[in-house]
Amino acid sequence: SEDDFDLFLCAHRGSEGVQEAFSGMTAAPVTAGVTFAVWLCSAAVFADQPGFSGKVVVEVIDEIEFVHKLRLLEDFSFTDAGGKVWLAREGGILDGETVPRQFYFFERLPYLAEYRKAAVVHDYFSRIRTEPWRLVHRTLYHASIAEGVAEVQAKMLYATVYAGGWRWEVSASSCFRSCHVAAHSLTWKPAATAAEVQPVLQWIERDAPALEDIDARLDAAIRKPGPHVFAQGF
Repeated sequence: SEDDFDLFLCAHRGSEGVQEAFSGMTAAPVTAGVTFAVWLCSAAVFADQPGFSGKVVVEVIDEIEFVHKLRLLEDFSFTDAGGKVWLAREGGILDGETVPRQFYFFERLPYLAEYRKAAVVHDYFSRIRTEPWRLVHRTLYHASIAEGVAEVQAKMLYATVYAGGWRWEVSASSCFRSCHVAAHSLTWKPAATAAEVQPVLQWIERDAPALEDIDARLDAAIRKPGPHVFAQGF
């Protein structure tokens, strides 16, 4: 019917299409076609919306090997714009140190309370290291945006983590296969200094560059990036 067709169109026109499709319609029996079109419309509107699922419930760990760390008591997840679910599982250990300590004093960074959920996901995947480090750091940026952090501040947060946060090789990488078959893990942190990173943050605040440009600027600025410097795919 004509109403069915209008509802189907909204799947291609987002939330404005939803409003237009339903405006002016009178109450009538719901047909299978209408129901299916409404489902398509809802999927189109919400499928690409990043968001969180669950509650952040943690406990302070008192075991000596985990001093000053937290344990997740419930599953918590972030779904990115591509539909990938970043699931932080119950029992996971969190460092609670998203921003490297040498950068704590930087002004204009968001407060932890503003990106706490994003930090949980980032901390979890920074410890289990099943995904490439570049992708995990990018996910921190996208998750912090979803949590409400302003874009420029989220880029500044991302830059500090890219510059001084943990990096690693996933176990299936060519580096493990060719050079480090017997190694349990390959992790390191760049020896980035505040003097190297501060000008990059000022540039970000002024120009709001793309993430790829931030990566390139930091790669050029940091003189001691670590032992494994090569391209790593997402």
